[in-house]
Amino acid sequence: MTTAPAPIRIGYCLSLTGSLADNSRSARLAHEIWREDVNGRGGLLGRPVEFVRYDDQGNADLVPGIYERLIDEDEVDLVIGGYDTNTVLPAMPLIVERFSSDSWVSASTTRSCIRTTSP
Repeated sequence: MTTAPAPIRIGYCLSLTGSLADNSRSARLAHEIWREDVNGRGGLLGRPVEFVRYDDQGNADLVPGIYERLIDEDEVDLVIGGYDTNTVLPAMPLIVERFSSDSWVSASTTRSCIRTTSP
């Protein structure tokens, strides 16, 4: 009997409550549509995709702690920004510190992101 492969766990935060909640609802729906499509096609790298998502309440001060929890406690396989640059930007120093430079990609719709250098 074969066992199902462990899911790829993707962690992020969204403003599910607060002033950005309306915008985040459409992002959450898009994420779920993508997950269902990918899983319906056999998963990502043959593994089902699972989201671990937390509410940042539209408060950027909460974001670093949420990503620390995703990485350290939930042990997600990767992290993404949930809606826009501001939902991940406060956590970028932590993400850069915890993941090697060849294991993460950052995309931004703004010019003010983060500049890093590799050792």
